[in-house]
Amino acid sequence: MGGVTVDIVDGHSHAYQTFAPSDRLKSTVGEIEGYDIGDLLARLDKIGVSRFQTMPQEMTRVQGQWLGSNKLSADIQRSAPGRIVAFAAAEPLDRASAFNRARLLEVERAVREDGLRGLLLTPPYGHYYSNDKRVYPFYELAVDLGIPIYFHHSHMFGSSRQCPLKYARIWLLDDLTIDFPDLRFNVEHMGYPWTEVLLSIMARSPYVYTDIAMFVGQEPAMSRPLLLARNLGMAREYGVLDRVFYGSDYVGENVDEYVNLLGTELGHIRSRLGHDMERLGYPPLTDSELEGLLAANVQRLWR
Repeated sequence: MGGVTVDIVDGHSHAYQTFAPSDRLKSTVGEIEGYDIGDLLARLDKIGVSRFQTMPQEMTRVQGQWLGSNKLSADIQRSAPGRIVAFAAAEPLDRASAFNRARLLEVERAVREDGLRGLLLTPPYGHYYSNDKRVYPFYELAVDLGIPIYFHHSHMFGSSRQCPLKYARIWLLDDLTIDFPDLRFNVEHMGYPWTEVLLSIMARSPYVYTDIAMFVGQEPAMSRPLLLARNLGMAREYGVLDRVFYGSDYVGENVDEYVNLLGTELGHIRSRLGHDMERLGYPPLTDSELEGLLAANVQRLWR
């Protein structure tokens, strides 16, 4: 990465969060077998990662389960608040398709009292549209609290029943930029496969960001390095590269897996990404652009 030393930030992960039915959720780090945050942080130091984000995911509306929990997320952050940025999660509609007021109040408490720094919403998993007016109180709350929202608003590998694409269409988010112009939000996975639509929204909406999670380093069937190179080239041409950031999207409690995934992905960014961009006719990222991708951009989103 040229001569630049970057304190890398993993801007999108589910570290220490695992799947469980709604009635068997972990709420403290004491329930995580072998939890040793000091060991993880020491290993992250060796590969240059200074901070990481973690978040649960609520999937009760359709699947009856969570990935982690809001209480667990807060406890993880408490174990190293200078190094960990933790979010809450919610499903704005309940299983009867009614507004989930209880979850709205829970998110407000989690931010105001527990210090959580953002909110994850996953419309395709919950089978609702992000521009459904019933969801708007969650956006109003985010603006009031000054927190960003992360959206899973893209394709997902696996069963189509799990994540129907009709709920993930990127242009639904355009309504949010109109109705909530001060709302800061991140569209995960570069909004694949609607990346260029997302970039066009970003070009006129200064508070919309995106991450590059799951383009390299995952299973071979999920790795798309040339798409990553193309997308970053397009982001530069749309003038929004300064709102694109790195995220691993790691899920789980296995420290070895997490550190190895980070090493693989960061190794690709250091050694292969520039070659791939040149192969497609784009100049490689400059040192300043790399610094933004790996750390600075997401920290502006978090503020």
